[in-house]
Amino acid sequence: MKSNFSKTEKRALNLLFLPFGIGAMATATRFPEIRDNLGISNGLFGTYLTLGGIGALLAFIFVGNLVHKFGIKPIISLASSGLFLSMAVVPHFRSSFYWLILNILIGFFWASFLIANNGQAIHRQQEVGELILPKLHGLWSLGALITSIFAIIITPFVTLAWHIGILMLAMWLLTMYGIQKSTPYFIDKSDEDDAVPNITLSGLVVAFKSQPLVATAMILAMQIEFSTQDWSAIYVKDSIGMSAATSIYGYTFFIAAMIILRLNMNRALRIFSEHQLLNYLPKIGGAGFIICISGATYFSETNQKLGFTLALVGFAFAGFGSSIIVPTLYGIAFRRSSLPSSVVVAQLGFVTSIIAFFTKIGISWVVEISSVTVGLMIPGLMLVATAKFANLGQESKVK
Repeated sequence: MKSNFSKTEKRALNLLFLPFGIGAMATATRFPEIRDNLGISNGLFGTYLTLGGIGALLAFIFVGNLVHKFGIKPIISLASSGLFLSMAVVPHFRSSFYWLILNILIGFFWASFLIANNGQAIHRQQEVGELILPKLHGLWSLGALITSIFAIIITPFVTLAWHIGILMLAMWLLTMYGIQKSTPYFIDKSDEDDAVPNITLSGLVVAFKSQPLVATAMILAMQIEFSTQDWSAIYVKDSIGMSAATSIYGYTFFIAAMIILRLNMNRALRIFSEHQLLNYLPKIGGAGFIICISGATYFSETNQKLGFTLALVGFAFAGFGSSIIVPTLYGIAFRRSSLPSSVVVAQLGFVTSIIAFFTKIGISWVVEISSVTVGLMIPGLMLVATAKFANLGQESKVK
């Protein structure tokens, strides 16, 4: 028997995803300033940023099982507090080494927050029989859009330290309120010691073998979002020649396009099947992104406004094409597994993080050796390749 997904619970769950998006993506909007504060090259900046994924890998190994043993509330409370506190410290660092250590902490707390949030959402989605996760990912993206628009408005007037510090405090308070309101609905700890296998490195490799197609598709789909977070502002500032405040628009257009489909996922599935969406969206989004970004770099040498416009259209194509792929793949993975939702999220997160780790470092040094434009072609091609895994989706439409 399916349980009821009340408006009260829905509002409470929303308060866990929206502040996460606002807080987690705040520093991405001002990466050019952070890079300049540290005094390092694009290649080193991208590499050090990627090495923060070490913390995420540790979280994906341990946190899924901790959620199973202790329940959602203590994990999500510690993860959110650690994330917002660590990010508030970022503007005060001038040493690249200490910034690297901080990035590892941020990666750990960020992944822990992600596992707890998505584990709760997937668990309830299965119980209520309603498509919940894409809308919640849409709210996360809405948070990222809000934080980028906020950055556009205040960057010319407010220092990086005040911007990030005050915002992190506000998002922590909002998240604590969301946790309090969500407590009655959280997954409780399990008393079944043998319900979940121990999450070890070898165990997660085995997990990849159990769902290799889902994991591979997710790896290909996620890279465009990672690269846009890391490089869109630097691309617009360095390659197009726009100001630091204007450079934020690239990520803003990416997230805005992503939100449109994520918040209308139920409507889209009444018109198209999962299979059709997974087939056509990556092709359209990836090809549009590659064409527009290449054109933007070329035309910006003689017509900066045209180049900037093409860049924004390209980032919008990328957001549209990647919008629903990851939440859809999470749902597919959970349907194909008998494990608890938090463990499924952790397993997929570990595998995708390992591959993304090396891919992001590779892109960083492609950027250093050639240009940001060439580096961005890699995730564009990976997004197009995601369409090869469209057969994972259901053929039937939602009635």
